[in-house]
Amino acid sequence: MRMGHWILSMGALWLGTLVAMSADQKVEVAPGLTGAWNRPASGLDGRTVLLFHGLAQDMDEVGDLHKKLAGRLSERGVASLRINFRGEGDRARTNIESTFTTRLADAVSARAFVLRQEGVRSERIGVVGFSLGSATAIETGGRHPDWFRTLVLWSSPSGKVLDYLMTRPDAQAAMRDGIGCDNVPGWKPVYTKREFYESFRGYDLDQSLARFPGSVLSIRGSEDFLPRRDVEMLNAAPGRPREALVLGGADHIFRVFQPELGYEQRVLDLTEAWLLKYL
Repeated sequence: MRMGHWILSMGALWLGTLVAMSADQKVEVAPGLTGAWNRPASGLDGRTVLLFHGLAQDMDEVGDLHKKLAGRLSERGVASLRINFRGEGDRARTNIESTFTTRLADAVSARAFVLRQEGVRSERIGVVGFSLGSATAIETGGRHPDWFRTLVLWSSPSGKVLDYLMTRPDAQAAMRDGIGCDNVPGWKPVYTKREFYESFRGYDLDQSLARFPGSVLSIRGSEDFLPRRDVEMLNAAPGRPREALVLGGADHIFRVFQPELGYEQRVLDLTEAWLLKYL
């Protein structure tokens, strides 16, 4: 009986250790801005990653891609912060109240938060952005060239974002009527306002990335609905290394609901390897 109790106790201890290694700490990053801070149980060597989600998603991202990446990085000694952008940050939310301006402010708050955490090194911070989260990362990195060591861009927009957005019926409706709706099949209706689109006026992501001196990795699927201009955009970036990868057959969200195709695993593997090498 004593041996059985010892085995059970050791099993509970081992399980508790695993939980501790992978557990998130829910935090208030700034007033109204929530997130999850993942600090490796094995100790922090200074490397930290900010994860910026796409439009109308939350900090864990579609298919929990960002949450899974945070867990993998934690096992390698890398801390991370996922945030719920204000006015979005809820998978069930359909009425978007954010703008590109508020997203950029939240990105500044996210970096300020991690710098307040013991052991974080300001020169070893990177960003992973998904879709509009990539645009947020690019513009923030361009505005503050010494803030981030590397950027990883998943399914990123490029160039003048407003020009692309205005090809969409929901954006046209919002600019005309004040509000527009994109009813995404199999997901949810997403309502955006004129202010959201107006907030992109004057931004050119190619020019912003040209001001970022760090390394850059871009990953997208060949079936992404966004224009595939990764090579052109990265050619303007002065940093090295820079790499644009296209996964043949993958869509904007890397077909995360078809895990048997392997795209999700490939994206996570590529991103983890890049961050471990260049962060």
